[in-house]
Amino acid sequence: MMEKNIFKYQDNRSIVLVGMMGVGKTSIGKLLSSETILPFYDSDSEVELLLDLSISDIFKKYGENYFREKEGEIFESLINKAQSVIASGGGAFINQKTQKNIKKKCISIWLRANEETLLERLKNSKKRPLLNVDNQKEMLLSLLKERENEYSKADIEITVDGLNKSLIIKKILKSLEDYLIIEKNEKI
Repeated sequence: MMEKNIFKYQDNRSIVLVGMMGVGKTSIGKLLSSETILPFYDSDSEVELLLDLSISDIFKKYGENYFREKEGEIFESLINKAQSVIASGGGAFINQKTQKNIKKKCISIWLRANEETLLERLKNSKKRPLLNVDNQKEMLLSLLKERENEYSKADIEITVDGLNKSLIIKKILKSLEDYLIIEKNEKI
């Protein structure tokens, strides 16, 4: 039986995964949750549970602004819970209020992928309302360009292109350890 990586440093902040849709925030978040023995939340799933609708249906029925509002409310409640791993929706970290709260109360990790990786992963996706357009590639590249500057404000950046999930988890755990040691030493 493999020993779990109990969060090595007493740090009660939640870990929030940010990045583009299709980068793997949910699947990596579940694995990271298992590795760190922290509860896992997916902000998109939490919004769906709250409204009892799929994200596509929320977009159709109420529009993106309403979804973003609910996403912000969900984030507020998630980051005020006990320490956990949270997979954010692709647009959550773009919201300045949400980003400010994450930066203040959590450790943010940008899972970064290049456009080829994202296009490959999202090519058959039917559940992404922002990609329900004629030119998916153009829309994805536009979103990527628009959001990368905000994502770059995350505490830690992990490039996931060409890596399997276990390597990504190892990189995250090592980066968290390094981040917390550096941060701890800065406070001394």
